[in-house]
Amino acid sequence: MVVNKQALSQATIKRIPVYYRTVKALQQSGVKRVRSDRLSKLVHIAPATIRRDFSNFGDLGRSGYGYSVDLLAEVFGELLEVHSEEQMLLVGCGNLGRALLTNNFRRNPDLSIVMGFDTDPSLIGTTIAGIPIYNLATLSEKIRPGMHTAIVCVPSSAQAAVISKLEANGITAILTFAPKPVPAQPETTIRYIDMTSELQALLFVDHQNKLTQERKAPLKQS
Repeated sequence: MVVNKQALSQATIKRIPVYYRTVKALQQSGVKRVRSDRLSKLVHIAPATIRRDFSNFGDLGRSGYGYSVDLLAEVFGELLEVHSEEQMLLVGCGNLGRALLTNNFRRNPDLSIVMGFDTDPSLIGTTIAGIPIYNLATLSEKIRPGMHTAIVCVPSSAQAAVISKLEANGITAILTFAPKPVPAQPETTIRYIDMTSELQALLFVDHQNKLTQERKAPLKQS
């Protein structure tokens, strides 16, 4: 399968991991085929949007039959380049970092945080959910060969220094919860998660939906 990833919209790209996680769960449950209306209920995405997204990847299904779950898992796995478990490190083991370490992508067997780093002496040398926490100063000694992904849960004031250190140790894919963009090397891909902006966008959409429903509501007879 050859797909021009650059031609995909950002919205479609964001939905691909959701589709992949869901069809993998269906596959593990023994489900062989799924229709867009059932998939819609599982991923909370409109059936028309699902069909439009899937049309970017060739002829994946047939009208009245639905989609082969095995084929969907294969296609989306290739798109996400899931060939083996992606081992990641996490920097910043405070409240947010601890929550991520504890959860550790339990719904996705292809992703796994295998080590954490911090500068807090009370955390260094401990384990969280079985994951060892090391001194950030020892990153170059502890990082495993082939690791290139990191999650950053540090304050904005420390983000630039942490990302620079990660880049110096071969990390090229970084997810950070400090929303302020920082300089990075051209080969580094950084995704910034701004919870405040996400929540404001959610509230805006919710408000617009309520206004739409109010406009559609029938007028009461006097």
